[in-house]
Order: sequence, then C-alpha cells, then structure tokens
Amino acid sequence: MGILTLSGCTTNKYVGEQIRPVADRVSKTEASLSDLDGRVTANEDKISKITVDLQVVDQKAEQALAGFGNLKLERRLLVGMREGVHFAFDSAVLPDEAKQSIDGFISTLDDTGNAVFLIAGHTDSAGPQDINYELGKRRADAVNRYLIVQKKIDPLRVVTVSHGETSPIAANDTQEGRAKNRRVEVLVYSERITK
Repeated sequence: MGILTLSGCTTNKYVGEQIRPVADRVSKTEASLSDLDGRVTANEDKISKITVDLQVVDQKAEQALAGFGNLKLERRLLVGMREGVHFAFDSAVLPDEAKQSIDGFISTLDDTGNAVFLIAGHTDSAGPQDINYELGKRRADAVNRYLIVQKKIDPLRVVTVSHGETSPIAANDTQEGRAKNRRVEVLVYSERITK
C-alpha cells in the first residue's frame, strides 16, 4: 500500500490561488457598493432639497389661490356714442354717414386691445314691440359686423344687445323724435382685474 503525502505548502498555495480571485471580486464589489452608497446619499440629499422646494412652491400656490377669491373683473365706461348712429325707417342697413361717424369715434380711442364694445340697437315706437326688438338686434349686428370686418376689432370683445323701442332718447310723437330713436349706441368699456 502506498502512502500519499501532500505537503501543506502545496495545499496552501492551491487554496490561495482559488481564493484570491474571489477575494478580488469581493473587494471590487465592496468598492462598488461603497460608491453606490455615496451616490444614494447624494441623491437622498437632492431629494430632500427638492422636497423642501416643493413645499415652498405649494405654500406660494396656496397663497395665490387664496388671493384669487379677492379678485374681480372691473369694467369702466371709457367713452360712448350715446347719440349713436342713425338708421332709416324699418332698415338695418348701415348708412355711409354712420360708417364715417364710427370711423371718427374709433380714431379717438387710444387702444382698443383691452376694450369691450357694447353695441345697443334701438328703434322708434312704430310697429309691434317684438318686431322692433328684432330690428334693434339687426341694427346692432350691422354695427358689430362693421367693427369686426372693417375696423379689425376682436370679435370676442364686441357684445350686441337690443333695446327695441324701450329706451328712447326723444319723444316718439314727432318724425324728428322717431328719427333720433332709430339708432345704435356704441359704448366702450375698459376691462381689468382688480382686488
């Protein structure tokens, strides 16, 4: 029977060769984990800062929203053509002299960008009230179209109403009085948000 003897030196050398690569990988992994831990800490710091920034933004947003409750839209009359532009009996055709009056009126305005135009149509008292209401509306629409198409006023800033025969500026018992009542008034309001 033969005896096998191994020297301790050879076994230690073999074990060392087998363990060294594993130890190197463990060291590299520990270094990577340490680096990763450092990056996690840096990211946690960034997240904490972002959280604080978001809290500040939330507070400012809440303050702004609370302030909206105190805001209101203010409309103030700037200027108006109370005498208005006049129309022929039973007509909604905008006469040339009415166009000239509107042109002159618009040229006196400094800025029409924030202005709101209220176009109010009127009639005399001749005829039924419902027909006069429709006629007043058609007259206001004629001025509305002229302002939008010819004077390039923003359509969202022009509002038309009809008063029909209900708001005369002269007596309807004379021909001259009725002629004054067949009109369209143009009222210009400024619009702004105030507290």
